Amino acid sequence: MDSSTSRGIVSAVVAVVLRRVLPIAAVLITGAARGDACPERLRIAFPEGPAEPFMRGQGEDFPRPPGLLVEWVRNALRDQGCLEKAEMLRLPVRRLRNMIESGQIDMVAGVGEGGPVAALLVLPPRDGRRGEFDYSLGAVEYVLYARRGSGIAWDGQQLSGLAAEARIGVTASTRTEMLARERGWPADPAPSHESALLKVAAGRTPVLLMHSYFVDDRLRRDPQLAKQIERLSPAVERRHLFVGMAPAMAQGHKDFTLRLWRALCRESAASRADGACRLPP
Repeated sequence: MDSSTSRGIVSAVVAVVLRRVLPIAAVLITGAARGDACPERLRIAFPEGPAEPFMRGQGEDFPRPPGLLVEWVRNALRDQGCLEKAEMLRLPVRRLRNMIESGQIDMVAGVGEGGPVAALLVLPPRDGRRGEFDYSLGAVEYVLYARRGSGIAWDGQQLSGLAAEARIGVTASTRTEMLARERGWPADPAPSHESALLKVAAGRTPVLLMHSYFVDDRLRRDPQLAKQIERLSPAVERRHLFVGMAPAMAQGHKDFTLRLWRALCRESAASRADGACRLPP
C-alpha cells in the first residue's frame, strides 16, 4: 500500500470519528455551560389560590393550562437546561413562610414587592442609571370589596360608612395585613384568601382588602357571589410581581439566578403581560 493510499484511509477514518465525536462533545460542552450549572435542588413555590391570568385553579394541583406564571418558569428553566431538576409546589402562605425560613424552598413565584414573604427573599434589583429597567413579571392591585348596599365607600383617601368597631378582612401573613396596618385600619386576618372572602359574603366582616386577581376571578366564576359583593375603586395600592430567590440560592448560585431572572423577564415580555419587565437593550 503506497503512502498516498495510507493517508487517504487515515483521513477517512478521522472524518468518521470526528462526525461521531463532535456532536457528543457539543452536548457535553452545552451541559457544562448550562445543565451542570443548575443547582442540585430547585424547589419552587407557587400561590395556592387562583390569580388569573398568572395562576389557574385552587389548591395544590396544577391544572392544564396552569397559568402564565407556571409556563414562564417552566420555559425559563428549560432554556437554562434545568427543568428536570425542578420540583414545583403550590402552598398556602403560612406554610410557605415556614418552609422559606427553614430552608426548604429555593424560589417563590409571584411575590409582591414589599410584603412579608418578599422580606424573606432576594428580589431582582432595578437596573439602569435611573432604575428604569426592572425584572418584574406583572403588577398586582390591592383592592377593597364590600357587600352590595352596605353604604361603605372608598374615594382613594378615606374609607367611610364603617362602624367604629369594624375591622377590615385580610389574609394573614400577606401584604394586605401589612397594608391595613399602614393605613391604620383594624384588621381581621383569615387563614386563606377563600376564607377571608367568605367572611365578607357572610357579613362577618364588612369589607375585604385583597389582591384583585383572586377576588375578580372568583366573582367571574360565581355569579351568585358577584351579586353579593362589589369592588370599590380605585385600587388601594399597585405593586410589581417577581420571582424571588431564597438567600442561600441567590448567594450560592449568582450566575444561575441572574440568568433565570433574565429568561423569566423575556418570557413575560413576550406575553405582553401587564407590568412586564423592561430589560436593558
